Order: sequence, then C-alpha cells, then structure tokens
Amino acid sequence: MSKLLKKTEIELYLILFLLSGMFKNLFFSIYGNNIIKIPLTIIFGILLIFMIFFKDIYNLKRLKEDYKSFIFLLLFFVWSLFSISYSSSENYVWYKLLGLGTNFLAFFGVLIMKEISLKRFTKYFSYFTYFFSLIFFLINPNSISKNFIFQEYFNEVYIQGWYLVLGQLLIVNMLLIFSFSEKKKIIYNLLISFNIICLLGGRFPIVLALIVFFIISIYLIQKKYLTKKLLIQFFKSLTIIILINSVLNLSSKTYQSLLLRSIYRFEVLSSSFYDVNFLNDQESLNQENNSFNKRLEYLLFSKNKIFKSKSSLILGYGLGSFSNEYDQTDRRLYPHNIIVEIVFELGLIGLLLALAFLISNSSSYKGFFTNLALLAALTLLINSMKSSSIVDLRLLFALLAISIFHFNKLTLQN
Repeated sequence: MSKLLKKTEIELYLILFLLSGMFKNLFFSIYGNNIIKIPLTIIFGILLIFMIFFKDIYNLKRLKEDYKSFIFLLLFFVWSLFSISYSSSENYVWYKLLGLGTNFLAFFGVLIMKEISLKRFTKYFSYFTYFFSLIFFLINPNSISKNFIFQEYFNEVYIQGWYLVLGQLLIVNMLLIFSFSEKKKIIYNLLISFNIICLLGGRFPIVLALIVFFIISIYLIQKKYLTKKLLIQFFKSLTIIILINSVLNLSSKTYQSLLLRSIYRFEVLSSSFYDVNFLNDQESLNQENNSFNKRLEYLLFSKNKIFKSKSSLILGYGLGSFSNEYDQTDRRLYPHNIIVEIVFELGLIGLLLALAFLISNSSSYKGFFTNLALLAALTLLINSMKSSSIVDLRLLFALLAISIFHFNKLTLQN
C-alpha cells in the first residue's frame, strides 16, 4: 500500500484536494445530505500534506527565504480571525474561516514542494474536469424540458450550479493545456473545452472563453507560431468536432436541449437591460433572469451598507456577516464579487492586505503571457468579480503559488 501511495504522483493528490467540492456535490446528489457529512476537503488536504512529507518532496527553507511572497497573506488571515470578534455571524463564520484556511492550505501546499510539474497537473486537471462534465451532461439537471436522464438515481439539486463551476475550470484548462508539447493534443483539448463551455450555457464563461480564444490567437500570430501547418491541423480538428456535434444534435434530444438552453440564456440576457429606474425598483425584477437581478440586488445592498459609516468602510462587518446583515439569517451568502465581499466583511484594511499580497509577488508577473499558471489564475480572479465567494478559491491560490515559483513558457512545437 505504501508503495502505491508513494508511486502516485503528487499532482494527483493536489487535484483531488482542489476539486474536492465537486466530489462532495456528486456524493450528495447520489446519497443525499442527510447522511453523515464527510469533510472531503479536509481529508484530501491532510492527505496532500501527508504525501508531500511521505514522498520527501518538501522544501521548508523556501518559507523562510521567500517570506515576503506570503507575509501579507498571513496578515490577511490574522485580520479575518480578528474580525470574528465583531462579526454578526455566530455559526457560519467558523465554516467560512475553515474554508479560508483551505485556500491557504492550497497555496502553502504548493509552496513547500520542491517541484511540481505543470504538465502532470494539467493532465489530471483535464481528466477530472471532463469527467465531471460528462456526469453533468448525463444527468442534464438544467434541461429546459426538465427531463433528467438519470433522475431516479441522482438528486440534481446538488449539481445544478456546476455549469458555472465547470465553465471556470474549462477556461483554466484552455490555458494550461499549452504546457503540453504535442500540438494536436493542444488543439483538440482547446476545441473540446470550448465546445463543452458552449453546451453548459454559462453566459459569462462563454464570453470569457471567447476572449481567451482571441488572446491566444493574437499571441500566436505575434510570436509567429501560427504556421500553415498548424492552421491545417486546427481546421482538420475543427471539422471533426463540428461533425461530432452535428451527429449528436441529430441523434440526441439531450444534446438538443443543451444547445437550446444556451441559446435561450443569451436571449434572456439581451432582454435584461432595463431602465435605470429598475435598480431602485425591486418589484421590476424579472423572474426569467433571477440570478442576474439578484446579483444587482446584492451589490446595491452592499454599497449602501459599506458606506453607512467610517467603521463599516474601514473595518467591515466581520467575517461571514453578509447573510446576517442582508436578511438576518446565519448562512452561506455572498455578494458575488470578491472585492465587494472583502470590503463588506473585512473593510478597506482587508482589501489593502489582499492587494499588498498581489503586489508583493509582482516579480512573478514578468513574462506574463508565458506564465500559464498566472494566466489561468487571472481568469479565475476575473470570474470572482461576478461569482464565487472568497472561500471557493482553492484552485486560484494553488495556481498563484505555482506561478510564483514556476515560470512556464508557452510552447507550441511546429
């Protein structure tokens, strides 16, 4: 058993920890959440740290030598801990503190490793992202027709939000796959990832994926990587993908419903730009686009509460307090914008510490367009401006740690 554990690559343990939330949601969708809750994230986190020491691939000296890279991150955690003293949350605050701790575990878990292969990391990341996408499509929980293929086996409630999470993961995958050396593998993974993003129907992921596609194209053209041979390979791969899509569209009602849902969501978006008065009229919220309207409501509420007094602006309302301040319930709730969330709960002090952490690592931003991990982390940071809570950013923190110590160049063999 010990030989098997030691033989297993550390990147796999890291991926299991980073994607543990997906495994937990899948577990609940099959067995429900009435059974004993297994803290998978904590278990996989402990397993990761244990395997780093068990495999003897740790380098604790780095913590001392490069302390400037993470000192502000530690101060941010200390400030979060202090804010508990004045937070209006009594229960959720502890869950949030634990979740925040898992982000730091992801960062420092990578930080103490002697080495980590971005290529192996990407390999496992791609496998699991495609696996979860397949599960999502098989269950098809967000179908317009509400016909779930395996409804009797799964409770779709626990994975309905996967279309946004998977959209983020696939955008990250679109960038990380350039760590591969085979151009055919890169092209197919790029097209497959974008194809799945379109089928998932997440509007922001689709827009962001198009932007990433555009930036990749511009970079390849500028660096003269876009050769005739590469273009031929791209169009060959694209033709195959289009043919597969056509066959699926003609033969599968599930596939048709996925396409219709994606189209429908963009139609709803185009009808969601109301008059300015809409922002102050809660009765005009459009039920067809509730998630869009709810985000606006959260942002408006946050703005009013943040600027209510000097204390609320500088100190915030305390970690995990958003829900209690919003509707007097102590539960998981956040304004769907990480900057607003930090300022609301931790004030300008918390925001300045977070920005100081990013600025203190500015040396790793050199060669920005060739640092794949950093580019991938940036897409997650952009996404956090409209979705996700600060406790959901384990992958972002892990990628930041990889980008700081590993400057991987974009390579595409001719």
